[in-house]
Amino acid sequence: MNFKMRNTNRYLVFLWKLFVVFLLLWNLISCQKDQPSNLQPNSPLVFSDPDSTIIAMDVSSLTMILRRGVEFRNQEGKIVDIFEYLRQSGINTIRLRTWVGSDPNYNSDTIYKIAQLARKSKLLVWLDLHYSNTWADPGNQKIPQEWNSQDFDLLRNDLSDYTREMLNKFQPDFIQLGNEIDGGMLWPVAVISDTAKFYGLCREAVKQTRITSPKTRIIYHISSYKNADWFFNQLNNHGVDYDIGGVSYYPKWHGYNLDSLFQTLNRVYKTTKKRMIIAENSYPFTFSWADWTDNVVGWEGDLHPNYPGTTDGQSNFVSEMLKRTHSLPFASGYCYWEGVWIAFDGPESKQGSPWENQACFDFSLKALPVMKVFGK
Repeated sequence: MNFKMRNTNRYLVFLWKLFVVFLLLWNLISCQKDQPSNLQPNSPLVFSDPDSTIIAMDVSSLTMILRRGVEFRNQEGKIVDIFEYLRQSGINTIRLRTWVGSDPNYNSDTIYKIAQLARKSKLLVWLDLHYSNTWADPGNQKIPQEWNSQDFDLLRNDLSDYTREMLNKFQPDFIQLGNEIDGGMLWPVAVISDTAKFYGLCREAVKQTRITSPKTRIIYHISSYKNADWFFNQLNNHGVDYDIGGVSYYPKWHGYNLDSLFQTLNRVYKTTKKRMIIAENSYPFTFSWADWTDNVVGWEGDLHPNYPGTTDGQSNFVSEMLKRTHSLPFASGYCYWEGVWIAFDGPESKQGSPWENQACFDFSLKALPVMKVFGK
């Protein structure tokens, strides 16, 4: 090869390297343009992928709180947009409960407004259908008045129609078909001991979800992880399709054994091949009061012995929960329940917040240290 050819080849190699560098720089600039411009310098980037680990917060009470013009503040005391602040803190999903009927706080129209605000901040939406006019939980699964029938076929149609309506309206990333349904739903018709009716309703809700919104991930949620082995295996045995199994965990009701909790999640995953998440959890930062509404957690006996009811105790407890969540060998998830349910109705209200001392904001509405752990 002569000298002129060698120089030509070197020149071509140089141009190729220059072109590769240009492409890399262009991709970097394009990615930066695609990211939200209002992230704080050190805030984590939250990517909205329903199949990755869910870091969620239930914020349903915002329907009452934002109506009062309440303004949340970060740890420096600066007023923040609550949805942007949640995302910047590492939350990638918000959970919202809906009740059948016209309850002013949790009817579908009111909750839809909150969902739209969350969407603007690029948060995923997890819709929690209570299939009731009020709270649905292990002690209450009352048939909505609007359905008002104990005929199973009519109830199944009502449940199917309502599920389809909510899916079309919200187009959620996740849909929770019933809330804490350890004992069944739509009592007294579909108690869990009546397997034909209970699992029949579950299959109908799933069928409607798969038809109406195939990309929406289906969650089934029970109140205690101690029932998880039995319950989720029963779903499989009765032909109930779903994507994610959820459990609630509160030390007050479910004990202090975190090893048992996470071993259960891992074991059920291995048995069912379904993702498992902690669908509800919270912890107090104080035992003081900001209104006259009785708090759900009010004394040391309600707590895990390793974590006091202080700001550090709350932060360390949630940090441990998240660390263990991330250590699970599958894309799991964690949801802090009602981290924004502050005392919104005045200092003497008896209809205010029963959760004010478990919120992630103090009584001056300033973010607590726990808000720094969600993005870790």
